[in-house]
Amino acid sequence: MDIASHLNRKKININPLLFWVLGLFCTFIGYILTRFYFLAANSGYYVSEPAGDVILALIHGLRFDLSAIALLNAPLLLLLFVSIWFRVLLATNMKLIFCYLFVVNVSAVVINFIDTVYFPYTGRRSGPEVFSMANDVVSQLPELIFVYWWYLLGTVLIYWIYFAIFRKVIRRLPAVCLNWFVVVLVLIILAFLLILAGRGGFQSKPIRALNAYSYPSSSLGSLVLNTPFSILKEDAEKLERVHYFESEDDIKKVLDNSKSADVTVNKDSSPITKQNVVILILESFGLEYFGPPYGLKPYTPFIQELAEKGRFFPNGIANGRRSIEAVPSILAGIPSLMPEAYMRSPYQSNTAYGLGEIVKQYGYSTAFFHGAKNGSMYFDSTTYRFGFDKYFGQDQYPDQSQFDGQWGIFDEPFLQFAVDELDKLPKPFMSGIFTISSHPPYTLPEQYQDAIPDGEIPMHRVVRYSDMALRKFFESAARKDWYKDTLFVLTADHTSDNFDPRFASSLGRHQIPIILYQPDNNIEQGVLDEVAQQIDIPATIIDYLNLPEKDKILPFGRSLLTRNNQADAVIKEEDAYWLISQGKYVKLSMDESVPVKTGDLPDTFIKPEHQAKSVDLVQLERRLKAYIQIYTNGLIDNSLYSFSPKNTQ
Repeated sequence: MDIASHLNRKKININPLLFWVLGLFCTFIGYILTRFYFLAANSGYYVSEPAGDVILALIHGLRFDLSAIALLNAPLLLLLFVSIWFRVLLATNMKLIFCYLFVVNVSAVVINFIDTVYFPYTGRRSGPEVFSMANDVVSQLPELIFVYWWYLLGTVLIYWIYFAIFRKVIRRLPAVCLNWFVVVLVLIILAFLLILAGRGGFQSKPIRALNAYSYPSSSLGSLVLNTPFSILKEDAEKLERVHYFESEDDIKKVLDNSKSADVTVNKDSSPITKQNVVILILESFGLEYFGPPYGLKPYTPFIQELAEKGRFFPNGIANGRRSIEAVPSILAGIPSLMPEAYMRSPYQSNTAYGLGEIVKQYGYSTAFFHGAKNGSMYFDSTTYRFGFDKYFGQDQYPDQSQFDGQWGIFDEPFLQFAVDELDKLPKPFMSGIFTISSHPPYTLPEQYQDAIPDGEIPMHRVVRYSDMALRKFFESAARKDWYKDTLFVLTADHTSDNFDPRFASSLGRHQIPIILYQPDNNIEQGVLDEVAQQIDIPATIIDYLNLPEKDKILPFGRSLLTRNNQADAVIKEEDAYWLISQGKYVKLSMDESVPVKTGDLPDTFIKPEHQAKSVDLVQLERRLKAYIQIYTNGLIDNSLYSFSPKNTQ
């Protein structure tokens, strides 16, 4: 008998292929269900989106679900290409597929499910950066399980359901044998379908995360995506050089009339102002929590009182959406325009001048306070990196009975501790203080459980508590002899839960208050309708102290002590770069095929009183591209400071 006749008579058991395909189908259903759960859990995020667009986003998301499943399962199909021909390996193949589906595919469904709880803090699906957060997660695992116990229960339930389904299928699957030629054809078809699904269709290039933001609208990109796809396809560490302008001189010409040219840091010959500085970073204090004319109801009465006494920028912008992004922005003027946070990127070792480092050479003592566990979000290492000599976290707090059960020490006692420690510092001093209590799981000290009323959402109650704690901080500080010689800068790290649907927009979720308050009234007070951003704070403080350090100011920020009706803010949202200026926005997608979008700022912004009748949107686009080129190429070349005000004036 010849070989051809023998092969034609031989039948191949394809049960491993059938089991695998059924497993992929069950995985696909899991992706769909977790996407619906994601939408339900974060419905407030999409409250302003048309229902038709939401439906289209769910449908478009199927493309990304299939791609993620294909990418994860390609190795298993390659193995089956070799092993399915050997009858002796039948039982081994079935067990291998069972384990692979259970460990890899079901875990991907679980990741999709769990990321739902993290999304409100970042406004985006998690990518490769989550692996750098492993230490934070492990250190807080008992508290996280206690607070989000239903996610643990849901995870166990998902694994149990899939285990039961796979076990039932593998036991009841009838033996199916096919001719070897048909098996080869089936394998080729499966490989073709897997490649097609993995690349997302027949288009010239495989889909990427940014394709999710192109249809049906960029604001629904996170609903289109799934977390396994983001982890597999995003490259958090790679920046690609951009070439919007031929030379540095061309960039400087574009920025000549922008805010970087208006950073009027006092002349080197001016006397240095030996005033103290306290930077208060308020956890999740969005402008939405202010009362009219900003938010719907007042949940921060004390901060609003302070705003009326100081220099208040209601058009304040958070340059990022995460706490770890806020600290480099506020302390060093570094915007967050990468998928990865600066302090978790390969560029963290680049030249960067933090405020602590700058002021120390002028005789300042420096300290940073954060009531969370030491090491949380790398804040201790980050603040040391930016020149702060002392760090006070939960480990340094003397009474651990004030622990909130998850994050750290409640705001009221920790802020009082900060006042006492500030009093011990040699004068002048610079300090940063980061609050923690206005954060899920919305925990209050026992003595305030009945004293602080509920709001419309759970976040309102803890915001009221932190506002009260801040009032008591200022009352205690006012009794210190250094109080009147101190500039207080108040801002937020980012926004949080939306109740007011007007703020449930891409730009509204970046709106925070920025307040400069000096008790001795030696700065101009008032409500300013200019755009301000976190990265303006270093230039503002250097200006206030009259420090001759213009070469240590990045070109993205400006002094908030100087009026500038053309002030800018830059952010990255929806896989696009945004410039906010003069009542307008420019949106530049990272997908070069998507046209530039411009428009008016939402009604949540205070409209400039002295705005020019016409705004040159082309010039705004050029400024945005100048900032992107400076930022991207500057990080790659470690040359950000070549565009500092000293080098552009």
